[in-house]
Amino acid sequence: MSTPERSGSPRLVLAPQRLLLGALVMLFGTGCWEQWSETWWPQMKFQKAVQAFEQTGHPGADATGGFMPPEGAVPVGAPLDLRALSVAETEALVSPQPASLASLENGKVQYEIFCLPCHGPQGGGDGPIGGPPFGTGPLIGVLPIGGQFSAAKGLTDGHIFTTMTLGRGRMPSYRRIPAEDRWDILNYVRYLNGQVGAESASAEGATP
Repeated sequence: MSTPERSGSPRLVLAPQRLLLGALVMLFGTGCWEQWSETWWPQMKFQKAVQAFEQTGHPGADATGGFMPPEGAVPVGAPLDLRALSVAETEALVSPQPASLASLENGKVQYEIFCLPCHGPQGGGDGPIGGPPFGTGPLIGVLPIGGQFSAAKGLTDGHIFTTMTLGRGRMPSYRRIPAEDRWDILNYVRYLNGQVGAESASAEGATP
C-alpha cells in the first residue's frame, strides 16, 4: 500500500521561519543594537573627540596638531626646561624663592646632604671628598663656593641653578633634587657669601 504524498513543499513552509530566525540573528548576534548606526540611535559614546597629537587642521595648530600658547604665556606648575633655553636666558634667571628663614633652613639641610661632601661646610672646597688645593680628599680642584676664594659670589642665580640642575664639568646633575630645594640651596650659598639681607642672615637655624 503506497503512502500518500504530503501536499505542499517543506522548503516553502519553513521559509518564513528561516527569515525570522535570520532577522533575529542579525539583530542580536552582531552586538548591541545601538552599534548599528550613529544616525538611528545617537549615543554619547559617538561624540567627536580630539585625541592627543591628532592633526586638527586648525590654522592655529602647530605641526604636532596642538595649539600654540599665546605669545608671552608663562606655564603654571610646569618644570622649567633649562635645556631649551640659551646660555643668555639661563644666566638671566633670577631666584623666585625669597631668602626667608624657612628657605635658608631648608637650604642648609639640602646643602649638607648634597653639597657639603665636595664643597665643605662653609663652601671652601674642603669637604671630605674635596682634594687639593683646598681639601685633602681624592677629588682635586673642587671650586670653593664660599669664603675668601668663592667662585659663586660673582655668578648669577641662573648660572648656579643651571649648574645644579644640568651639571657642569666634573660636577654631575642634581636634577633629582626638587626645584624648590635647589633654589633654597642657592639662597643658602648666597648666605655663605654674605649676600643675604641681615634680617635673614641672623635667623636662628640658618647659621652654618
